Amino acid sequence: MYIIKIFFLIYFIQSPYDIIPTDAIKKITNNDNNSILIDVRTKEELDEIKIEGVINIDFYSNVFENDLLNLDRNKAYYLICRSGRRSGLATSFMRDNGFKEVYNIKGGMVEWQNSNLSLKIKKGHKL
Repeated sequence: MYIIKIFFLIYFIQSPYDIIPTDAIKKITNNDNNSILIDVRTKEELDEIKIEGVINIDFYSNVFENDLLNLDRNKAYYLICRSGRRSGLATSFMRDNGFKEVYNIKGGMVEWQNSNLSLKIKKGHKL
């Protein structure tokens, strides 16, 4: 029973930096100049399905952490992956390194698609 409780707590506890996809898309589109959507999936995953205009920083890249640390700390970042695990880890890393506005899109692309959200939210993200 103890193991089941631990599993439940780990699996279902939401980070204060998690945001559901429907709220994320509103914030990204309403704050166009300051909001950046970063997909931390691999190129192969992006080839299957991706949000148009997303910036890709591959979680498994040798320069992943360095790429994140070189981002503008004055912008708001919304991170996504397939399920929310990798983007959650990246969100924590960025917060631990001085980024104030970083959010993990809870459930990742799986939840984005389940919510029937557009894959064309904005064009030409610029760092």
